[in-house]
Amino acid sequence: MKNAPTEALWTRPFTLTMIGILFLFIPFALYLPVLPVYLLEELHSSLQEAGAINGIFLAAAVLFRAQTARLESRFGVRRVLLVSGFLFMITNLLYLAVSTVLGVMLIRFLSGVCFAVANTCFYAMGSRLISTARKGEGLAYLTTMVLAGGAIGPYIGLKLTYAYGYPSVFIFSALISLLGLLIATAIAIPEDTETVASRFTFHGLYEVKAIPASLIVFVIAIAYGGVITFVAVYATELRLQYVVEYFFVAMACASVITRLASGRIYDRFGPDYAIYPAIILMALGLLLLGIFPATAGMLAAAVIIGVGYGMTVPSIQALAIQRSPSQRSSAVTATFFSCLDGGIGLGAYILGGGIHVFGYAAVYQALGVLTFCCIVPYYVLYGRKREVT
Repeated sequence: MKNAPTEALWTRPFTLTMIGILFLFIPFALYLPVLPVYLLEELHSSLQEAGAINGIFLAAAVLFRAQTARLESRFGVRRVLLVSGFLFMITNLLYLAVSTVLGVMLIRFLSGVCFAVANTCFYAMGSRLISTARKGEGLAYLTTMVLAGGAIGPYIGLKLTYAYGYPSVFIFSALISLLGLLIATAIAIPEDTETVASRFTFHGLYEVKAIPASLIVFVIAIAYGGVITFVAVYATELRLQYVVEYFFVAMACASVITRLASGRIYDRFGPDYAIYPAIILMALGLLLLGIFPATAGMLAAAVIIGVGYGMTVPSIQALAIQRSPSQRSSAVTATFFSCLDGGIGLGAYILGGGIHVFGYAAVYQALGVLTFCCIVPYYVLYGRKREVT
């Protein structure tokens, strides 16, 4: 079969795909803590609008990510990836030309569309290059690049903001996106995608068998969205601004390390050994963030949340892929990341109102309880079935 994956994992296309994902996620992660502060400080927006700036990006991602398989089927993977990557780069420069909240939100929406398509192309392509026997490990490596971007992006974004101002952030993001685009041009991109029906159907856009696992991630992503969007504002309120940049580095580094281990745990022992501890740890980290609002507490929470989130996402993604037809990789990726992005976006938006009413500490404690409750649907949908069999 053309372009069939082999047992070898570290092929040239797979390695370049990892680097491409890294350069795509650095600007993605960079904006998550920077733009809310930009709106509050420079454009004098409300807290609700500051939360909505990330929500609108991820809403666009949810709406258009599922169209990726259709676009690939019609125009080819390579063309769709390069065009969406180019447009994503351009959107970074457009921030330099606007000075209103509405203008930033419109650009943010367009950027979300381009990012969703490019990210889905990269991920679906990477999953096709991984053999079934090494699926958990391979996906853990791919998502490690997401977390590496999650560490590099916010750290550089906050440093550039403090040193040179927001225009330097927008220029840097455009340049790093250009590097990702150049990497994409060097990849021998597989073109053996699934055929998608010309008319719009739910099955054509999403994979039904991936929905249960994706909904669990949706809930976890709501909590994660509350962290990455508001922790910088939370730290400022606590007069711990200097902690923020290290918070993201600590969280991302913990995620990187544990994702590498979680893939092997998943492949060797099964999903339960990776997913149950991951959910519990993330819940504990969120509770700590709300209960211990000090430097040590925030950094400890960052590490624990990073470990939990870093194990949860690739493990549940591997579960969704393995429970779905192999030829539906783009639809599975769209389903999974639509729920992931939708959860982060919803968390970024609705939690702004919750924080205004109840405060940061109470909201993070509630998110810890919500995350812990994810054990129940996972057990009902997956864990109990394995016990019966």
